[in-house]
Amino acid sequence: MKNIYHGRCNDNTRAAIRLAFHDAGTFSLALQSAGQPNGGADGSLLTDPDEVNRPENNGLQTIVGLLQPFPARYGVSPGDIIQVAGTLAVIACPGGPQIKTWVGRSPPANINPTGLLPDTHAAVPVLTARFADMGFGTRELMALIGSHSTARQRFVDPARAGQTLDTTVDIWDVRFYTETQNNITNPNVFHLPSDLAFSQHPTTQQDYNRFVGGDRQSNWAGDYQKAHEKMSLLGYNQNSLTDCTEFMPVAIDLEKIAPNGNKGDPTIPPAVIESAIDQTRSIWL
Repeated sequence: MKNIYHGRCNDNTRAAIRLAFHDAGTFSLALQSAGQPNGGADGSLLTDPDEVNRPENNGLQTIVGLLQPFPARYGVSPGDIIQVAGTLAVIACPGGPQIKTWVGRSPPANINPTGLLPDTHAAVPVLTARFADMGFGTRELMALIGSHSTARQRFVDPARAGQTLDTTVDIWDVRFYTETQNNITNPNVFHLPSDLAFSQHPTTQQDYNRFVGGDRQSNWAGDYQKAHEKMSLLGYNQNSLTDCTEFMPVAIDLEKIAPNGNKGDPTIPPAVIESAIDQTRSIWL
């Protein structure tokens, strides 16, 4: 939280959230039932020298390099390091909820299979089927894509590299959902093709709409907590792990700091956000 994230929502936190999904998101129920080598939240992205250099993992090299020394340094598994880094990264962003954090994963048995990470250009039925193969329903998927609230795109359109996916990139809020659905025109904001499609497709729109509107912050936070925890356990039995959530920092609740009682308002003044960061993150700044 101190040396990598500096107590804030920065490019390393964004990368750590993406890394947690890219490591876990190659899990497949079909491969599991067939007894074939599978992916999961096992940390193979830290152990295999070639996996991080796959095209779908572009941009993760820096965060992988920062985290690679940690398993040996602390005597824990690579999967634990990646998933703890992910839950810490979420909470480092103002508005990010505290996610139940589990440790005790075994080392990776193999590298992640190829061709299983979702492609933003794929059709909605293809994407929902891939997430179903991980064990996620549509509502969980719509909650998970909200992590794009603090994301930047760099490789979907290299000509627009660095653009954010909503107008409040350093705040974990629901503005992403509204702005994507409205397809706002902003020279600094990029909409992923899959996000636009999810907001309009008849099979996903209803669940997407659960998180549209400034008053939906707590709705999304609750659903995201459960979906992210589930993602962090892919390939593992929760009963064999240890709940270490007690060491997690306190979350910055946007509804509690929103001015004039306007719950979930993503237009919280920057000074108010900074004050909340100073009060809750001072030991890491």
